[in-house]
Amino acid sequence: MSTSRLIITRSILKLAKQPTAPIMGFAMSLFFLLVYNAGIGGIGHLEAFGEKGYLAFVFPITIISLAMGSSAGAGQTLNADMQSGYFRRLYLSPVSRRMLVIAPMLADTFSSLFFTGIILAIGALFGLPFQFGLLSVAGILLLSLLWALTLCGFSAGIMLRTGQHQSAAIITNAVFPLLFLSTTFLPRELITSQWLLTVSWANPVTYVLEANRFLLGGTSTYEFFLSGLLILTITALSSTAFALGSTKRIKV
Repeated sequence: MSTSRLIITRSILKLAKQPTAPIMGFAMSLFFLLVYNAGIGGIGHLEAFGEKGYLAFVFPITIISLAMGSSAGAGQTLNADMQSGYFRRLYLSPVSRRMLVIAPMLADTFSSLFFTGIILAIGALFGLPFQFGLLSVAGILLLSLLWALTLCGFSAGIMLRTGQHQSAAIITNAVFPLLFLSTTFLPRELITSQWLLTVSWANPVTYVLEANRFLLGGTSTYEFFLSGLLILTITALSSTAFALGSTKRIKV
């Protein structure tokens, strides 16, 4: 087995032994789903939510919050490895510094995909619709992968540039307010505040939500799905480049 594969395997096993971050993200996702569906779900009969009801509309928040809860894991893993001298021991090995960053990012991203699959199964048990069957599931997993990679990359990059493990949570803290400045709880037709409508158009989280809604209840459009996919592809590539560009800050 190559050194790179060993490092990736180590990151995955390390996360499996200490799964606090992904489990917290999973628990937060379930909490949001249960509370919001129970508290606001009574308006699901309105025409704006389509025939699938409020569950299909609010469910995408679980996909977003799942990655938010675990994205700091990559940065924290990097910080722990730097502090323990793990990087120093690998300094003379053939592996590149970039692989030391890619490994925890991949581990966190795969973890998000795993828990996304579980939460989709739970949703299906409670009647969550999938507009295009297995294609919808595949599309949601793709969006989840890109979203998780976006958050993990920026989280890891910021931690490397600041040298403080607490800074890994900056991305989560920055994204959280965006949830309330988008169509998280209500469709545009039911939002009466003009300034909030304007902000939602410029909010990338809105397009991630609507892309998932197109695949679930069909309350959004194909154009929103393509826009969400394009935005996430750009942010995932940008965050990966940012994280890899931060490897020069690794001190061995």
